[in-house]
Amino acid sequence: MLPVQAKYRKLSLLLFSGLCLHLHVHAQFQLRIQVEGLRNHKGQLLLSLFNQADGFPDQPAKSFRQMKIALHASQQPEGTWQNLPAGLYAIALLHDEDADSRFRVNWLGIPTEGVGVSTSKKMLWGKPNFQSSSFYLHHDTTIVIRVHYFL
Repeated sequence: MLPVQAKYRKLSLLLFSGLCLHLHVHAQFQLRIQVEGLRNHKGQLLLSLFNQADGFPDQPAKSFRQMKIALHASQQPEGTWQNLPAGLYAIALLHDEDADSRFRVNWLGIPTEGVGVSTSKKMLWGKPNFQSSSFYLHHDTTIVIRVHYFL
């Protein structure tokens, strides 16, 4: 039979371990976004944070969170999402130069305004997919998104 102190020590260790596991599972993180490569500071940036492939990259209504960043010539554009659970995410960005909050393409399906995703891969042909644009968030993170213009 264990002495009383040993029983309390084991119980305390179990409770502490459970608390640590609970805090890790329910941890909340900050995701900071910095934007590079703007050709001008007209309009606004529209960012959509996806936690699933459905809707990525051009259906912001299906995203997990959204953000608008007003553009000012004197500032480097950046924004932050707070209190995000750990998980797999991908970001789609639109440089909405005419501030109409719409994703526009020409008759060939080529974006007429700047676009970007959360990975640094160069976009050459077709829409980027969730898998190639995703990253795993498990601590406070800063991501730099480069804007690409096709026209």
